[in-house]
Amino acid sequence: MVNTELLLLYWDIGRAILDRQAAEGWGGKVIDRLAVDLQSEFPEMRGFSRSNLHYMRKVASEWPRSAFVQQAVGQLPWGHVLLLIDRFDDRASRDWYAASAFDRGWSRNVLMHQIRNRLDQRIGAAPSNFHRAPSGRRL
Repeated sequence: MVNTELLLLYWDIGRAILDRQAAEGWGGKVIDRLAVDLQSEFPEMRGFSRSNLHYMRKVASEWPRSAFVQQAVGQLPWGHVLLLIDRFDDRASRDWYAASAFDRGWSRNVLMHQIRNRLDQRIGAAPSNFHRAPSGRRL
C-alpha cells in the first residue's frame, strides 16, 4: 500500500508537470524550477531530482492514474517502473512485463534479464500441440 501511494504521488507530480508544460511551454523550465522547489521544501526526502521528475512526467504520459490502483504496475517498486518506461514504447509490452514481474515476484535484475531475453516473444513461440484434439484430428 505504501508503494502504491508513492507511485500515485509520483504520477500526480508527473501530471502536474505535463499540465504546467502545456500552459507554459517547454521553454518555461518547469522541471528545473520544480526540482529546486521540491528539494528545498523537502530536503530530507529523496526522489525529487531533475532526472526523476522527467521520469514522473513520462510515467504520467504513458499510463493512466488508474493503472497504479487497478493494475500490477501499481504494485511494483519505482525502479521496476523506470525500467519498463526505459525499455518499451508500447504499453502492451510494459503491462505484460509488469504483470509478469508482479505475479512471479521478479527482482529488477530478473526483470531486466527477462526483457533482454524477450520472454514475451519466446512464450508465444514455444512449440505446442494444443491445436490438435487428443484423437490427433485438427481442432
